[in-house]
Amino acid sequence: MVAALRDEDQPGELEEEEADLARGVAGPANLVALWAALAAALVGVVAATWAVLAPLTREPPWRGVAAGIDEASALEEESIDHAALRLAGSGSNLPLTRELAEAFVRRNPTQRVIVFESVGSTGGVRAVSDGVVDLGLISRPLRPKEEALGLVVIPYARVAVAAVTNLDVVDEGLSQRELVEVYAGERRRWSNGALITVLQRERGDSSHFAFDRVLPDFAAANDAAYREGRWRVLYHDRAMHEALVSTPGAIGLLDVGATQTQALALRALSIDGVAPTEENMRSGRYPFVKDLAFVSVEQPRGLAAELIEFVRSADGQALIRQSGYIPIGEAEG
Repeated sequence: MVAALRDEDQPGELEEEEADLARGVAGPANLVALWAALAAALVGVVAATWAVLAPLTREPPWRGVAAGIDEASALEEESIDHAALRLAGSGSNLPLTRELAEAFVRRNPTQRVIVFESVGSTGGVRAVSDGVVDLGLISRPLRPKEEALGLVVIPYARVAVAAVTNLDVVDEGLSQRELVEVYAGERRRWSNGALITVLQRERGDSSHFAFDRVLPDFAAANDAAYREGRWRVLYHDRAMHEALVSTPGAIGLLDVGATQTQALALRALSIDGVAPTEENMRSGRYPFVKDLAFVSVEQPRGLAAELIEFVRSADGQALIRQSGYIPIGEAEG
């Protein structure tokens, strides 16, 4: 209706404009409008990108996605439920700590515990010292600068660290010398001729530390591999799990408890004919181990103390042992 009236009023101009549009030709006014629309779209894209990237560049790692036993989703510091018990730290601690937290909440259904995704032992120390969480989770000894913070360290489990492979690997064990040769790039094939794919964790990883402190030659080969960029480096436990499961011929260092708790389809190799079992850990025949611990700015109180009391109870320690770890605590005897 409007178009018809305009045709009657200015038939020549409208017919010419419609003809231009039909041919895809834009006049000056249309070009200005087009450029304005493009500029607005570009500004929108930049703003949206900054909204996503800015928090990643300026916020601590624990202020991102949190995974708790209550299936909490994205949590910002401002929206964290401070009535809940909050834990964050090393990815090595997470499988067992979540099992313990779930068992604790089943006994205390009115309580809420949030176990954040991995931020590493260093992130756990920083988070607890900054007051962002109630308990940090670590899987290595405190470093000198961390010791100076005066934190309370409460070990609760010991676990074997193993050279773990994809299930297609036919070998069931390596000697210490052979393991060093693998990480040095000198031994490149398994006994059946299949190619070895080495997967490393980042520098300072607690599983690598467990081997470094026992085998100086391994530490040297590992360090050279970092410097030369020899192997693929993975920065999270979950990434290592997925890479080992999906990569034919893969080998990496991983704690045995994680493979058992999460039912990972992987093989833990024996070293010098000694398997990473609880018996061999206790006897000292298998020396590649690490301790899991809580850290707190002071002696835990309230809900944190209740959780630790449960972890040290007979039921808590039975759950630790059932999950493939050795309990450390008052009920151990």
